[in-house]
Amino acid sequence: MRIHIMGSAAAEGWPAVFCRCDACQRARARGGKSIRTRSGALVDGIYKFDWNSDSYMQALRDGIDLSEVRHIIYTHTHGDHFYPGELVYLRAPFAHDRLRLDIWGDHWAIEEVRQKVKEDALPDDALHTLEAFATYELDGARLVPLPAAHFPERGCFNYIFERGGKTLFYGQDSGWFPDAHWEAQRNHRFDVVILDCTSGPKNGGKYHGDFETVLRIKERMLAEGTATDKTLFIANHFSHNGGALHEEIVEFFRPHGVEVSYDGMVVEV
Repeated sequence: MRIHIMGSAAAEGWPAVFCRCDACQRARARGGKSIRTRSGALVDGIYKFDWNSDSYMQALRDGIDLSEVRHIIYTHTHGDHFYPGELVYLRAPFAHDRLRLDIWGDHWAIEEVRQKVKEDALPDDALHTLEAFATYELDGARLVPLPAAHFPERGCFNYIFERGGKTLFYGQDSGWFPDAHWEAQRNHRFDVVILDCTSGPKNGGKYHGDFETVLRIKERMLAEGTATDKTLFIANHFSHNGGALHEEIVEFFRPHGVEVSYDGMVVEV
């Protein structure tokens, strides 16, 4: 399994688009891995987790051919994860000789896509409404949506994704997981776990992660056997409000065996 983290920031990006706080000014000056665009990931070249307004430029930056994507899997309809307007370019004259594209998400996401995109671009059988805890087959992969602690007005999914004998837990966005979420994990063993760390060293509250939440989740997964000492844990989805730049986040997590994401990061397991 090849996981390409195309964006590693929260909604506002980092440096945030209109912000002049110390964390944003330091990121502008330092550059490199402290420059973060909105969150999203590509798995094995054809499975795209979330599609936001930065996805096109991320692909150009990283040499990714988005015309090869066969499945878009939305976590939720917050704008930094969900940009359905781009899908209007699936039809001619904007796209020719394109591959079939299937869209997966909760009913909020699917209905909004259906309203924005004509059927000649996305037929109804390409739109898949997901239900929590069910298992779905996607071109040789298996997908299980789990309800996250995020966006209570509509909801948000984290995902268990299995392909080629490897299992990914994609945990954007969420605070501490609901009990039913934990229960549904128990029959799985994760090779890679990607966790929300929006607030960094500060308290993330109910609906986002932070340093402490990432470490608590790792500890519980290890205790319950859903992870092992070979599992790769990655903290992701950072906000400038946390204040810590990339190297500072790395320094915190180094003793705890957690990797820190950055834009363009590639992991192969």
